[in-house]
Amino acid sequence: VINHGTDEATRLAVAMPVYYWLSRWFVERGYTVVLPQRRGHGATGGPLVESIGTCENPDHYASGQIAADDIASTVSYMTTQPFVAKDGVIVVGVSTGGWASLALAARNMREIGGIVNFAGGRGGHAYGQANAVCGTDALLSAARTYGSTARVPTDWYYAKNDSYFGPKLAEALARVWSGAGGSVEEHILPAYGYDGHAIADDRAGWDIWGPSLQEFLTRV
Repeated sequence: VINHGTDEATRLAVAMPVYYWLSRWFVERGYTVVLPQRRGHGATGGPLVESIGTCENPDHYASGQIAADDIASTVSYMTTQPFVAKDGVIVVGVSTGGWASLALAARNMREIGGIVNFAGGRGGHAYGQANAVCGTDALLSAARTYGSTARVPTDWYYAKNDSYFGPKLAEALARVWSGAGGSVEEHILPAYGYDGHAIADDRAGWDIWGPSLQEFLTRV
């Protein structure tokens, strides 16, 4: 289950990303790939229900929980289908989808075997500025709360030149997550392209994160 992130300014004008290369990586390894469209993203229309608070006063915890509701519904529905395994589901998230996947990890759904977080977070590019985040302390606090109950294995990938959630923040998020008792394997990847936030977007990324991800999946 691959989840995406779309910023508020462009969400009504774009269709959902298909993540062709990320999806293909999993399909080539025998997975059924589903890309759920969370409420308010892309073609769903309506309000972006997971966007709670403002940049000055964000509620990253509640935002993640609402997004996780949509992913959980997708997992519960898809695992009733005859061509999908009843357990061992891998939930993959990119950007705000990565954050939503971490919120879902805190629920320890029996169907889920592992969570993969690519460049996850919320509030990136605050006020349109690179390397600025709305409510860093709130983001860390929410990660600590999620990690306090999350016991499903999680695998995290961030690039050194990610302009949304850079390596210092990524490392801080992993520290509070693991410090609260959550399972995390974090990989700070080399600078990638123009902006490492797009680490999962093309074929070249396979060579960078693919071996570590394959190892994680083999174990979980």
